[in-house]
Amino acid sequence: MTLLYFPGFGGTKNSETFKKIVKKYENSEIIIYDNFNAEKAFREIRNQIGKYLTEDILLVGQSLGGFWAEYLAVKLGFNLILINPSLEPHESLKKYDLSAENLNSFKNFKTEKLPKSKISIILSKNDTIVNPKPVFEKYENFVDFKFVEGDHKLTEFETLFREIEKMKSEND
Repeated sequence: MTLLYFPGFGGTKNSETFKKIVKKYENSEIIIYDNFNAEKAFREIRNQIGKYLTEDILLVGQSLGGFWAEYLAVKLGFNLILINPSLEPHESLKKYDLSAENLNSFKNFKTEKLPKSKISIILSKNDTIVNPKPVFEKYENFVDFKFVEGDHKLTEFETLFREIEKMKSEND
C-alpha cells in the first residue's frame, strides 16, 4: 500500500508529520501543492498522483491537505485518514490574506458527498486553527472520531499509526 500524505498550509517534506510517517512507512510520498489558488493546486496534485492511480493507496490529509485528500477520496475511492481537516478552506484561510478570488477558488472543489471508502478522522481536542464543526456536521453519523490531546498540530502520532495499521490490515 502506498501512503500519500497531503500536508496543511505551507507544508513541506520537512514537516514533522511527514518525517514521522516516512520513517515508519517507507512506501510514503508527500504531495506538495499551491496553497493560495485551488485551481493551480488541483493541477499540481493531479500531476503528482497520476503515477499512483493503479496502486493500492491510502490518503492522509492534514488541515488544508485534508480538504484535498477528501476530494480525491470522493472522486477516486481511496481510503482516507483526515487529521484536523479544513473542509472549508474558503473560510479557514482568510487569516492568511488570500484574495477573495483565491479563497473562492476552493469552493469549486468543496464536496458535500461522503467518500464511499474507509474513513478515519483524528481531531485535536483544542484546535484553535480550524473549526471542527463542519467536520462533525458532515461525518457525525458515519465515522467514529478519534480525539487526541493538543492544538492543531498533531503531536500524538501513535493514534495516527494505529489508524494507518487498521486501514492496512483491512486491505490485506
